[in-house]
Formats: sequence, structure tokens, C-alpha cells
Amino acid sequence: MLHTGKGAFPTLSDILEKASEGVYDVENFIENRPGFFLLTNVAQKVKKTGGKYYTCTIRDSKVFQSANVWKWPENERPTAGMVAFADYTYNKFGISLKIRKLYSLNELSSHIENAENIFLPVSHDIERLKEMLIELINKVENPHLKELLEATISPEKGEIMGFFRAPAATRNHHVRIGGLLEHSVRVAELCLAAVNTLNCTLNTDLLITGALLHDVGKALTYDHENFSFDFTDAGLLEEHIVLGIKVLTKVIDKIEGFPANLERDLFHIVTSHHGLKEWGSPVVPRTLEAIIIHNCDRLEAQVDAFEELAHSVPEGSRWSDYSGMLGTKVFISEPNDDI
Repeated sequence: MLHTGKGAFPTLSDILEKASEGVYDVENFIENRPGFFLLTNVAQKVKKTGGKYYTCTIRDSKVFQSANVWKWPENERPTAGMVAFADYTYNKFGISLKIRKLYSLNELSSHIENAENIFLPVSHDIERLKEMLIELINKVENPHLKELLEATISPEKGEIMGFFRAPAATRNHHVRIGGLLEHSVRVAELCLAAVNTLNCTLNTDLLITGALLHDVGKALTYDHENFSFDFTDAGLLEEHIVLGIKVLTKVIDKIEGFPANLERDLFHIVTSHHGLKEWGSPVVPRTLEAIIIHNCDRLEAQVDAFEELAHSVPEGSRWSDYSGMLGTKVFISEPNDDI
């Protein structure tokens, strides 16, 4: 049986830990053994000489890194959601792979015990997040908004079951099983904390509902069934804001007497939550609820992006890979820097 861990085939976490010792451009530098890597964000590229190669993000359950793939099995190609058994090198330019064999995660589970736990990034304590979601839904007093939440994302009877497993993005933040649930709950909690701190007057029921549902279309936008965390066809064709409005419209049409002004204000939150038109918003936030949700949404996502980057930096290094979301590399300080 194939296996991972100490004295066996390494994963990305093992490689980043060993890379802190300054071992560069040495193939398979952990006991001369190839490693296992979950592939995401796979894209085919063309070399200056005309040949093909692939760029990707490689992951295990704890960390991620950008990588280039220079060789792969004949008649196969690297695909998001597959696990690559590959030779690897690490240097200042990143990680390079030469793939020996590609496995589906289900196939690999018959060879490696607890394969999903080793390779799949999963949000911490999804059951507790569901409990927090129920608590937030129960805070909503407006009967129409509460019925909408219960019909869409309630753990007991919600129609959008992908809400509990989908990632919140294909890269940058919450790229993990349960990422959408975690992001949505944390945004809602952050919004309530902001209102309490700022002592502002608004529609709290609409704020909670908008925070929980602002990204609901992502349940249909990103693949989580095949563990690729890639765009679905619908996600590429329509994107999550349009998909969210379509899903919510169908449910609202079934709720008797749903007020038109409430639907309008909720849809404004969904359509404006990216903030600026150049960031993908059809409109900019124009209500207090929408302004707060946009800013809490962005803050929560940026903090998660920073934390994911920080966890994926080799020990002893101070700078992360470049983050498209943050527009920079980030600096990782040591806990005792200010002592």
C-alpha cells in the first residue's frame, strides 16, 4: 500500500518543512522519494521554444503552493482535482513537478488510508459552523426573510445543499470544502460586530440575510463534487452574482406575500457586494446594509487569504508567494519580533 508521512512518500507540507533547510534544485530531496500533490487551478501554457507545460496550484490539507509541471504521463494531462504522484524540485522560483502517475482522489483512497484527510483542504469544524448558521437564522424576525433563509441554506431543510461543501473561491481565499459556509457565517458575524461598534441604525434582519446569502450563487459556481475547486460550466457562463439572483428569485416566487421592496433591497446587496464595478459589481453599494456587507466581505476574505499564505510559507522564510487578491506578497513576522 502507498502511504504518506514520515519515512514514506512526502506531501507538500513535508516538502515545505524540509525546504526551510535550504535544499535547492535537488530532485526528490526527502529520502529520494517522489511526492503526492492535489492539483488545482491547472492551466496549459506554451514555452518560448513552442512546447507545452502546465501551471497549477498544488495542495494538501494544510498548505498550497504554485507549481510548474514539465512532464506528465503520455496520453494523459494534468487536471484539477487529480492527485499527482510526481518527482519534485524546489528553488527560489517555486516548485517544479515531473508527474509519474495521476490518480483520482477516490482511486487513491484504495491505496492510501485517509487520503481525503491528507489531501483535501476542509474548513475547521463544519458542524459547529452549521450550528452558528442556525443561530444566525434564528435571530431574523422578519417572517419573509426567515422563510427565505430556511428554504435556501438551513441545514435542516435548505434546498441549496452545495452551500455546505462548496469553496468560496477557486484561489486566494476559502479554497476548501465548506469554505462558502465558513465565509458566509463569518461575514454575518463580522457585520453584526461592526453595527454594534459603530452604533448605526439599519435593518438588522436584512443585514443578516444579505450577509448569509450574498455569495449563495457560489454553491453553483465552483466544483466540489470532483474536488477540483474549479469553475462549473454555469459558473463560467453566468458567475456567482447572476446565479445567486436566479436561485433567490425562484425561492422568493414561492413565498407568499414577499414584499417587493425587501426583494429589491436584498438583490441590491447581492449585486453590489463586490463594491466597485471594476471588481465585478454591476452596481456600487448604495444602502447602509450593502456598504457594511461589502466591507466585511472584503475584510474577511483578505484576512483568510493572508492566513492561507502565511501557513504555506516555508519555515524561516518571511515572504509569501504573490497574492492576486491582496495585490502583493505578504510579510510573515515572527511572534517574538517585537520583544
